[in-house]
Amino acid sequence: MRIIASIWFPQWSINRWVRIQTTGKRRRKAAQPDKAFALTQTVNQTQKLQAVSTVAQAQGLMSGMTLAEARAIVPLLDTAAANETADAQALLALARWCDRYTPLVAIDGSDGLLLDITGCGHLYDGDQHLIRDLSERLAEAGFQAQVAVADTVGAAWALARYAPGATITTGEKAKALAPLPVKALRLDAGSVTTLHRLGLKRVGDVLVLPRPALARRFRGKPAKDVSDLLMRLDQALGLKPEPIEPLQPLPLWRLRHAFSEPIQHLAAIEAVLPDLIEGMISILARADMGVRRLTLSAFRVDGSVQHIRIGTSRPSRDAAHLMRLFSEKLDTLQSGFGFDLLMLSVSESEKLPPSQITTVKDAQAEATAQVLDRLSARLGAGAVTQLKHRHSHIPERAQSYSPLFSDKLDWHSLPTTHAPRPLRLLMRPEAMEVMAEVPEGAPRRFRWRRVDHKVAHAEGPERIAAEWWHALEPDDPETLARDYYRIEVEEGARFWVFRRGLYGVPGVRAGDQIQDPLNGNGPRWFMHGFFA
Repeated sequence: MRIIASIWFPQWSINRWVRIQTTGKRRRKAAQPDKAFALTQTVNQTQKLQAVSTVAQAQGLMSGMTLAEARAIVPLLDTAAANETADAQALLALARWCDRYTPLVAIDGSDGLLLDITGCGHLYDGDQHLIRDLSERLAEAGFQAQVAVADTVGAAWALARYAPGATITTGEKAKALAPLPVKALRLDAGSVTTLHRLGLKRVGDVLVLPRPALARRFRGKPAKDVSDLLMRLDQALGLKPEPIEPLQPLPLWRLRHAFSEPIQHLAAIEAVLPDLIEGMISILARADMGVRRLTLSAFRVDGSVQHIRIGTSRPSRDAAHLMRLFSEKLDTLQSGFGFDLLMLSVSESEKLPPSQITTVKDAQAEATAQVLDRLSARLGAGAVTQLKHRHSHIPERAQSYSPLFSDKLDWHSLPTTHAPRPLRLLMRPEAMEVMAEVPEGAPRRFRWRRVDHKVAHAEGPERIAAEWWHALEPDDPETLARDYYRIEVEEGARFWVFRRGLYGVPGVRAGDQIQDPLNGNGPRWFMHGFFA
């Protein structure tokens, strides 16, 4: 049986605004202004109330009222500008903090969360203790929250808003939902109005009606209204599935360590983290797996969470190596009022069977991988890269840089039928002056970087044409074919050069000759690489 917890924050915007105003102060209960207060937003050049405090509600104010009307009722009303973007970002941060209870957390609208806590209650001595711990921590962090638990999303959503604190099981949903207003079925305003006009004001009024009779009452109304009502009713009763879309994929493995009291010193984390890593390695060893991506989540008592992520270039179960990678980043944690929970999660792993014999070559490869991992942890994931094969005929485009931890390098698809390639390739071909015996032949002399060379031997040409699948302008130099030559000069050096374009053919008008747009008539020569 699924266990869904729905959390609704009726004063979300107000609570977040008060938290910002009291930054640095420890809150012991839900944050509320001590006098009438409202957040305003401009709608069609008119200021309206976006959210009102509990005190303001008691004095007759409500969301959607214009500021002028509110001032007429409460002249001393305090106001501030609403910030929906900041509200959404804060709700996302709170959702990630709820990972401490379950990895299945989803945002529900602009003021709610959904948690699938199935199988998580044993971590808190039961589901009721988990919900109690969640409610107490939210209240201490300054949030007024209404929580309800059911085995369907629809039922939990309805109870959180209209019967907070309720917990129902499979056979009690219809009975628990019956006294709630039809709005609890998550219907739009038009459908709710239609039901009220038909005399159906409670969920129980809809439940007792047969489906054909309900459809007849909606005769003349859009068919979508009837289908939406039946779908929401079936979802609430569990007759139709409604999965939760979590913010992030489920971790492969996770371990947690809860502190009896909040800790503020990194030394305490450094003392606990090796035990978490050893425990994770034991789990991975039983599955013959090695870690590739590992995340340490530190949950603070103020309702925020900080993450440290590390990666390895090859699967690993080396506890000392993983601890060194975490040590590079532990000083980025800001404890604030303290951390009360650490969680270690594996998001990516690979097969790593046990080995009995380690060769010198394997030891060297492992040592190199560990050095690269530490450089990446210290300098950043994008600072250490590796070459990746790209499917391109043009030599300088045939490879690119990829992150160190990427395992899709595509070198297996590298063609093996082309002529030999130089050991070193220039990032950009460099122009040079060439003297050739025949227009289509190899160079006999050339000047490059102010040095004259005389060619002793030459091989070629190897023609590399432009890539037809790239849209190029007709006058783009890249549309011209390249003729590559492998040449050796009298000093013994070996070069890789190419001619771009062709010489004009005698007897053909100059306007019909193949020209290089960068050099007018005639081709251009370039130095591109060096052989060993």
